[in-house]
This record gives sequence, C-alpha cells and structure tokens, in this order.
Amino acid sequence: MSTGKDMLKKQKIVLFLGNADSEGVTAKLKAVGTLYKRKMLESRPENWEKIISIFQEFDVTSVVVKLTNTTFHVLCQEPYIEIRKELLDLISSKPNLFLAHESLLTGKQTNAHSDYVAYINDFDPELTEDYEYRLSDYNDVFVPPPAEITQKVIEFLSAYGIIIVPYNKNVELVVVASSFVEKNESNLIFRIYVPSERMWANEAEKLLQLFREYLQKVSGLNVRHDQYRTNQGVVYEFFGGDSLESSSLPQKFNEFSTFMEMCVSNPQDAQSLLASSHLNKSEVFNLVERYSKEARRLHVDIKQERERKLLAIRHGLEGELAEYARTEQDWNIISKIVESSIPAASSVLSALTIDRRPLQEASNNLTININPQIIETINGVVAQQILGNQHLGTDAKQLLEIIDQYAGGNKAALASAVHELGDESARSEDRIIAKQKLKGFLLSVAGKVGDVAIGVLQSYIEKKIGL
Repeated sequence: MSTGKDMLKKQKIVLFLGNADSEGVTAKLKAVGTLYKRKMLESRPENWEKIISIFQEFDVTSVVVKLTNTTFHVLCQEPYIEIRKELLDLISSKPNLFLAHESLLTGKQTNAHSDYVAYINDFDPELTEDYEYRLSDYNDVFVPPPAEITQKVIEFLSAYGIIIVPYNKNVELVVVASSFVEKNESNLIFRIYVPSERMWANEAEKLLQLFREYLQKVSGLNVRHDQYRTNQGVVYEFFGGDSLESSSLPQKFNEFSTFMEMCVSNPQDAQSLLASSHLNKSEVFNLVERYSKEARRLHVDIKQERERKLLAIRHGLEGELAEYARTEQDWNIISKIVESSIPAASSVLSALTIDRRPLQEASNNLTININPQIIETINGVVAQQILGNQHLGTDAKQLLEIIDQYAGGNKAALASAVHELGDESARSEDRIIAKQKLKGFLLSVAGKVGDVAIGVLQSYIEKKIGL
C-alpha cells in the first residue's frame, strides 16, 4: 500500500532543451520507460517560465541543452536576464550537458548544405508555440553569432561551471549526449582516469575501495564501484542509488577523510564519530580496527612512494642538467626546488589530491635566481614522475598546464580527459567524449590563452583520434 509520502514523490524525467533528443540518444530511456520532455529556448520569456515549472512539477534527473544561433542571441537579450539566472540556477543544480555546433563557437560558417540540414533538424513544427520566431527566421540557424555574443554566453555559463561541448558531426552529438544520459540514469556520481605511472596510483585504487565500503557500511548507501584497465591507466566509476546524488559526494568524502585521519591518530575518536550511526558497538569497533590498519599501511606506502619518486627525479636530472649544475651548491638549490614541488605525503588522502605547485612558483618562494632552462627541464622530469606523463607529448603537457591554470572545478575531469584521449587502448566512445570536452574547454579559454596556442592544441586533439 502506498503511503502519503510515496504519493507526493515527484516523477523522474530527463529534460531536453533543444533538439538533442534523437532516437540514438533516447533509445535507452524508451526501453526502460523513463519519461523525458523537450522544450525550446528559442521562445518568449513566458515559455521559459513553463520550463522552470517543469523543475517544480517533476524530479529532473539531468538536462541536455542544444544551443543554436538563435539561442545565443536570446540568452543575451534584456527581457531574459532575470529569468535566465533563475533557469541556469536550476539547470546547474542538476547533471547537465550543453551542446553547440562548433561553427557557432569558432565563427567559421558551415557550407550551405550543412546549414540546410541543420535548419531542417533544429526546427520542430510540433513545438511551434514554443518558438518566439517565425519559421522564416530559422534560415540562418547555423550562421555563427557575432563574436561578442558568443563570448558573453561562454563567460556567464562559465560562472555556473558550465562548458559548452562542441560537435561537428551528428554522430559526435549522439555519442556524447547518449553516454551522458545513460550514465546519469545509472546515477554516475564520480569518474576519474588514473594513469598507471602516476604517483600513488596503487594507493588511490585502495583508497577508492575503502571509500566505497565506507559509503555502504557507515552511511548505509547503495554504491557500486566499477573500473576497467587499459594499457596505460585505470578508469574508476562510482554509481549511487537514488539516495545518493553527486552533489553530496564532496561532503561524504570529507566525512570519510576525517574518519580515516582519526583512525591513524586517535582510534577512540573514530569510534565516537560512528557512535550515532546505525552500527552497533561491536560493528563500530571492528570497522575502526580494520580501517586503522588499512590507513596506517596506506600512510607508509604513500610516504615510501614519494621517497622513491624523489630519488628517481634526482637521478633523472643528473644526466639532464650536467652542463648547468656543476657545483654542490647548484645541486642543493635544485634539490630544494624539486622537494618543494612534489606533493607532500601529509595524509592518506594525498593519494587522490595530487596538486603540485608549478616549478617557477616553487623557485620564487625559495627566492632563488636560477636559469629558466633549468626550471623547464626540472618541470618536465617532475611532471613525468608525478603525473604519469610518460605517454604524453609536448602538446598534451601544455594542455594539462592550461587545465591546471583555468579549469577550476572541472580540473580533475579535464585532466582525466587528456590522459584518456592519449590512451589508444581506452574505449573509443570515451575517447570521443574526452575529445569533445577538451575542445569545448579550449574554446572557452581562447581569450585567455591566445588563438595560436588554441589552434595548435585543437589540431592535436583532432589528430589524436582521427575523427
């Protein structure tokens, strides 16, 4: 018998804003009976109010947005500014994917045939009332908007942590959108690619296993942890039940971090931390005892791995810098720079939080005047040992540096995409998705990095996958 609470439970839906709900994207949704709705952004503010009401009426599990030339213009018009904020607040609170044809972002207009096909595909007569503009106004749907309009949209979407993912071919749109929808329907809450040669790669795997067990045993959450190995790394994916959303994962991980540190420093406090959980005293004692052993072992492994990497870096630099460093004082300075640039083994969580300072910053903090060429050499050797860059070329490493500088909260996902794109043994679908995400990121930071560098890196990304 259904309770009152069950009766009030909102129906789950996937929301499409624009024509991204092709058969290839929605096939699985139809197979499992998942409801989805489509609305258009090329409409009056009154229709945007109807879109907002969908979030109130239903439990929107994810949002897929396909932007057109018209959408870019509408997003920047005065009557939409207030309601735009309200709608983007709602969209950004859910897993979301923003797609746009690459021509709209680069300003390079497609040929007439492509424009015609795009026009036919993007206007849906069944949603005529959804549109603000007449059918005749859609003839230029894929003519790129003015550069200032594009940049304005990119900037205010970036403020919500949203990167527009470009596509050139319909197959790219279908692959990216269908994968996004499928993984979100499976409640993907966390995904990361860890290169095999990266420092603390083995310790990261162990830590993720312990985190999954913590979520299950302590938090009582239904979590599935999948992984698959390639020739160059491991992909980890966490899927949660209905009671766990990706937005709550940082808080759960902070709880887990506190618990792990207590298990090392003060097991009694760790037991007290679990006192309010659903576990009985015996279960709490056994869990803390086991995690204390695992945490201490991880602590030792992390410390020793750092020492091994430090030694490997020093040995690697002896040959590289022989003509520049000729005195004991020179090598002491280089050792200090290297030591300050390697992540500290401060806790067991260090295995997942590799965030080293740039070498130039490290040398500046030491107030050392040193040859820039030496800094560049050290940077390359350290990055190779710490970040697992053995299989990456100069362009990929430059891309990682740009991500580290400008990606903000998307840093981990985009860094994973660089490694996954460069791994020919990774799944072709995952590499296509990595490619499109990286292209979107580069287009979003073009104004900060420069057209020449962006052009070179875009060419590198295209050549890596050949699509």
